[in-house]
Amino acid sequence: MNTSKTITNCRKVGGDYFRLINVKSSDKYLKDFINDFNFDDYWCFKTTDKQRLINEKDFLDFKYAGYTLFKKELYDVDKILEWIDWCKMIGGRVHKYLSKPTPPFNPKKVKIKK
Repeated sequence: MNTSKTITNCRKVGGDYFRLINVKSSDKYLKDFINDFNFDDYWCFKTTDKQRLINEKDFLDFKYAGYTLFKKELYDVDKILEWIDWCKMIGGRVHKYLSKPTPPFNPKKVKIKK
């Protein structure tokens, strides 16, 4: 487990979804949050412009700037991946990454007008 990076949370850890991000001004570490949730109950995505599903080992290494976790029993990973692909397709003009649950409709129905 990475103990060198200071981390803060966005939303309540262990809730339906939350983010853990590396913030230099924080006084907390991953060890301060790890007992508040069961990793196996969540889909974990690295929170960067190349967002992808992360396994527990990569999460514990905390190599990236942050991670967004979605409760498996509430969120369909295929829908999340569909929205991530859509964000990549539009080139990050609207969103660089997902940090919240996706809307309940297909992203292909979104029309961006210039």
